[in-house]
Amino acid sequence: MADQLQREIEEILNKLDEFIPEQKATSRIRKQWGEKLRALGGRVGGLVSHVSMGHLMIVSLVLIFIAFAFRSSAIGQYSMIAGLSLLGLTIVVSFIANRRMRSEKRWRGQVVDLSGAGPLDRLQGWFRKRRSRTRR
Repeated sequence: MADQLQREIEEILNKLDEFIPEQKATSRIRKQWGEKLRALGGRVGGLVSHVSMGHLMIVSLVLIFIAFAFRSSAIGQYSMIAGLSLLGLTIVVSFIANRRMRSEKRWRGQVVDLSGAGPLDRLQGWFRKRRSRTRR
């Protein structure tokens, strides 16, 4: 009796090891599309990393020139809209990126601190010195 019970337990455990639960259709589809989108994102990210703001501005100017060449057609109208919007977008993004990427100034391998007193600070300091002299 104990051997038979032991064999049944081992059979059940073996079946559990081989059992692969079925996935719901929605989870399978989500997983497949997720993998496809990740692969596409990797490809697009690789292409986008090589495009600079200068490249985008040149493309926008080319679109604007195409718009002038085909003024009276729909191609000209759409290319003008696309060119102007792309030009505006690249200008805005370049200003935003310049604010974020403040790199440290270096001279001969040494970090240079250029945040010293500017002309306005020197002028205020000069006025303070004059006030303190006249009060004595």
